[in-house]
Amino acid sequence: MSRLSRKPGPAAFDRDYFERYYADRRTRVASDDQSILVCSFIHAYAAFLDWPVRSILDIGAGTGRFMRPLKKLWRDVRYTGVDVSDYACHAYGWQHKSILDLDRGRYDLVLCHDVLQYLDRKDAIAGIERLAARCRGLLYFSAMTSEDWRDNVDRARSDRDVHLRSTRWYRRELGRHFRNLGGGVFAQRDAPIVTFALHAFD
Repeated sequence: MSRLSRKPGPAAFDRDYFERYYADRRTRVASDDQSILVCSFIHAYAAFLDWPVRSILDIGAGTGRFMRPLKKLWRDVRYTGVDVSDYACHAYGWQHKSILDLDRGRYDLVLCHDVLQYLDRKDAIAGIERLAARCRGLLYFSAMTSEDWRDNVDRARSDRDVHLRSTRWYRRELGRHFRNLGGGVFAQRDAPIVTFALHAFD
């Protein structure tokens, strides 16, 4: 594991952070169209797996860029968003919680997008355990890895104040609780989700 610059914390996730990485077209890390594509993929994959989604937990819900398209795709879904940012919670109405505070409820779909790279190793492992406890079915997970920082991301648009871990590390720790179905989609190991052998990585 490597670590860049200062230790991040909730105080860093202020209005300026969300303006830079999610609003300003010159510096944002992803567009609304990209978010819609991700949500369409998640919805289609859940339908392909015949997994009904009636409840969603969005961890690090931020500006709600997943909520809007997902609630159009699943119109009757119960959507719960949590975030550690005082600003995001006030602006978008999320519950003020971190992944480590999640101690109740289970959800058909859990979203954890670009959250765990802000946690140190101990808290990241604990966070994955919380994901497993709160997820009854599907998990959509992404985190910037050391390989991504080296080969894939636009560094001018990516927050460098993170803990970088290898892809192997994430696959190992997630694999204790989830089956990797590809594309960032994982299935809770105890969930009654049937996949063909070649559609899962383990």
